[in-house]
Amino acid sequence: MMDQSDTIERVKEIIEDSQKIVVMIGIGAVIESGGENIWSSRECYRIEEFYHKSPDEMMSVGYYSARRDKFFDFYKREILGPDLKPASLYEDVRRLQATGKVLKVITQNYFDLEQEAGLSDVVGLHGNIKNNHCTHCGKEFPVEYIRESKGVPLCDDCGAPIRPGVLLFGETIHNDLMTEAVNACEEADMVLILGTNMSDSMVRYCTGNYAGEHLALITKEEHYTDRFADYVIHGKVGDVLPKVIA
Repeated sequence: MMDQSDTIERVKEIIEDSQKIVVMIGIGAVIESGGENIWSSRECYRIEEFYHKSPDEMMSVGYYSARRDKFFDFYKREILGPDLKPASLYEDVRRLQATGKVLKVITQNYFDLEQEAGLSDVVGLHGNIKNNHCTHCGKEFPVEYIRESKGVPLCDDCGAPIRPGVLLFGETIHNDLMTEAVNACEEADMVLILGTNMSDSMVRYCTGNYAGEHLALITKEEHYTDRFADYVIHGKVGDVLPKVIA
């Protein structure tokens, strides 16, 4: 079994030799950018204490439909509240893209950090906080409109409620997005997973058809599913990536 330094060197070699890399960016990238994982044990407890509901309940399509005022109170405070700036790891991914080796960047994060960092070919499976629309007339609204609204944000043309552009619990990922992500993994000669673990639904579904032996995981926290990756490096993604990207 290779030690950490040997694994870093091996992953670096694989990146250098690869021509079709898929990069998956997980919640760890949000944390490194100044955010929180609201589904962590600590945050779940805090949220349930404060709102008397779980994050899953608060971020569900049913809650948006039935308790829209409370949904937006939670959404504006917990999802739109943190002031996030792309962590250094995004610049490293951008440098990797500049080599022409990256097929796709896949993420479940919806904070627009990938686009803000200048990444291209991004498949955002769970949507984006910056894409919002009126539920009646379809007019689009920037995220600032929701942030600055009092109570439920309403369309300034027809008065209907605005729908956040993120996937809510109870909804399914658009089939074309999932197909794009799965096809990229099937074509890839390397999959580089950043800031999550092998039990992540994005990782499990998208890598199901990956037939290669170059599935590399870089993440801060150890997890019992690490064994399903071909190479595992534990550490802050922003500290590790510069060591494996020449």
